[in-house]
Amino acid sequence: MKTVQEAIQWRRSIRKFKPDPISDEHLALIIEAARLAPSGTNRQPWRFQVIRDQALQKRLAEEATLNQRHVAEAPVCIVCGSEMLTFVKGHPLAPSGGDYFAAESEDPEALKPFIADAQMYTAVAIEHMALMAASLGIGSCWVQRIRFGAMAKLLGWPRHRVIHALLLLGYPEGDLPPQRRLAKEQILL
Repeated sequence: MKTVQEAIQWRRSIRKFKPDPISDEHLALIIEAARLAPSGTNRQPWRFQVIRDQALQKRLAEEATLNQRHVAEAPVCIVCGSEMLTFVKGHPLAPSGGDYFAAESEDPEALKPFIADAQMYTAVAIEHMALMAASLGIGSCWVQRIRFGAMAKLLGWPRHRVIHALLLLGYPEGDLPPQRRLAKEQILL
């Protein structure tokens, strides 16, 4: 297993995967990494749907991701979203003590102001998964060019659960070329 630093340096967005399956053990470690991610007021809104069905992935690619072939070809596709009911005051899914930052009702319009926060918290969990995968030698790719409504309909997600991205997982086909990165002086203000 790679160290955190090695995983960060190794990780790339992979779009060509070997057909080799990912073991249940490794997938469990990847999901556990997401579960342990931090979130504001401990809201933990992230929700994931793991898909290993190539026929369903092909449908998602064609109908909801503008024919991105790597969505259909990855051994694992994780649909990443947020349960917006965690942002409703007094709701059983909401954390205690978080009422100061919550909607008054379950109405989708009342929940819209909290989508950006849910997206940010879920993004942290997604990156936890990507880094755990990298530590195991498994490549990943975030996919955000999605027709969200079409995907939610295909998967049967209710309106109070929003989809943010897909995380594709698989063993990279070929070497990982280095990526150009800005110098430290360019990012420090």
